[in-house]
Amino acid sequence: MELKKLLKDLCNAFGPSGFEEDVRALIREQVEPIADKVEEDALGNMTAWKKGESDRVVLIDAHTDEVGIMISHVDDKGFLRFATLGGWDARQFPGTRVTLKTKSGFVPGAIGFTPPHITKPEERSKAIPTENLAIDIGVKSKDEAAELGIVPGTPGILDGPFVSLPGNRAMAKAFDDRAGCAAAIKVMEEFSDTKLPFTLAVNFATSEELGLRGAKVSSYRIAPEIALVLETTTAGDFPGVPGHLSPCIMSDGVALTVADRTMLTSPKMLRFLQEVAQKNEIPHQLKQPLFGGTNAGEIHLSRSGVLTGVLAVPGRYIHGPSSVIDLHDLDCMIKLAIAAIKEIPKRLM
Repeated sequence: MELKKLLKDLCNAFGPSGFEEDVRALIREQVEPIADKVEEDALGNMTAWKKGESDRVVLIDAHTDEVGIMISHVDDKGFLRFATLGGWDARQFPGTRVTLKTKSGFVPGAIGFTPPHITKPEERSKAIPTENLAIDIGVKSKDEAAELGIVPGTPGILDGPFVSLPGNRAMAKAFDDRAGCAAAIKVMEEFSDTKLPFTLAVNFATSEELGLRGAKVSSYRIAPEIALVLETTTAGDFPGVPGHLSPCIMSDGVALTVADRTMLTSPKMLRFLQEVAQKNEIPHQLKQPLFGGTNAGEIHLSRSGVLTGVLAVPGRYIHGPSSVIDLHDLDCMIKLAIAAIKEIPKRLM
């Protein structure tokens, strides 16, 4: 499937942390024809295996989940209170459309807020705490909400359909980390007819946004020797963000993690990725430390340790329904991952 179409389908899919089954189904359609085996574990990690000439394992990791919400309470008038799944900025909630998923289908709604006509000026300048917000799904009672399948524990997302923008850019929810998932699929396609010197495991991890939970389990099971994590990270190149607080910028190529809150990249791995990028003339940049964290935080500590690197697509406004990326950067990430896999047997094994 063409990259942009694949990315659109993945981003539009419903998949908050712990509820990524729709995303996994889309990915399975792509990888099953080219994998030797596809397996899922108890948590919801899905791993596609490509058997190589040895049992030594190189891991490609991307997470399937997006930040989301979960219904925590339904009041007598049918308004829904909610908790957050992952790291949200509550300033973006009021007035935002949401989609909730029940056993019988999807239910649309909106996060209500007091309109400016009846609020004081000082109130309008403050962020509304999440616990003071409620979702309106158009019903009149708790019973009507229940008839739609809405109960505590119902998952949801903030709506943000994929839109193409000028200059090979795009806007959508869930680039973090459906861009990484799309890249991982493309990497696997590249080696579909190749017998690699090692076994390639491409893992689509659950629940990264809840504290790297899926990666902790999957990395132990897969037992890789080397890992590359494909991610989407914070781009700060927009008004109001000073340079020293901007982890990376859009359109300058794939971002390589030096250190974040979960891992300090081994100088050996960082040097390797930089040299492979330079050799293949792939645009790249170093992500400023110590912003963010990824599945690499758990992977590199698995068993007796895993040599791990992180490649990321810079994205503006991530963890929101209208993130923006440059597909040029995504293409750079795919190219570097492919080039690195080709070099790993000669340089790192």
